[in-house]
Amino acid sequence: MAAQPRGGRARPVILVMYTVCLRNHAAALGGYAVDGCGEFTPTGEDGTPREFLCAACNCHRNFHQRIEMEIPPPPPRRRAPRVARRANLAAASPPPPPTPPQPVVELIYPPPSPPLTDTGSES
Repeated sequence: MAAQPRGGRARPVILVMYTVCLRNHAAALGGYAVDGCGEFTPTGEDGTPREFLCAACNCHRNFHQRIEMEIPPPPPRRRAPRVARRANLAAASPPPPPTPPQPVVELIYPPPSPPLTDTGSES
């Protein structure tokens, strides 16, 4: 659970992602060519200098597009006062009386009629 500042409201969380590599590999030649790396993947562990190198394209993290997303905090939960809860329990009405069972209706269908037979007369 995140700690709340003195004002009583939680601050939003900022999520940072590094996506497409934008390094121009042909800048020295006067052209424009990117390597097609789609997402930054760190090479080393957290806290080491190699965590800033991409395992896919071997570029520094700064060459990758940075996307920041703000995740709003959940709304504060409101609790009902204890007195109101006790009053609601005391004032609860008794349950309604059970409803009588409904009668079962049986559907009676007439027996099927016998199939029509050919009398053998031809015209």
